[in-house]
Amino acid sequence: MSESQESLEEKLIRWYRHETIQGRNWAPRLFWLPDDRGGPFGTMRVDACELEVIFATILGEASECRERLDLEQNGRGTFLAANARRHELPLLTRKS
Repeated sequence: MSESQESLEEKLIRWYRHETIQGRNWAPRLFWLPDDRGGPFGTMRVDACELEVIFATILGEASECRERLDLEQNGRGTFLAANARRHELPLLTRKS
């Protein structure tokens, strides 16, 4: 895993623990596979950039992935942000 991917995943775990995200009552298993010891934050189940856009929007933070998703996937970042603002969780791309 690249250093930038690792730091993105660390940020996602930190943001997931934020009280605003916790208030959504989303189980970690929606986004992560459990680790070898049964901990909730093993490997990513979904695309980390897509989840970053959703969490950033909910928390009012700047997204490092939204613009790239918009360019590479024809507006996907904007779509995800709009869903997050409407308190919706769209289907996220499963990590391959």
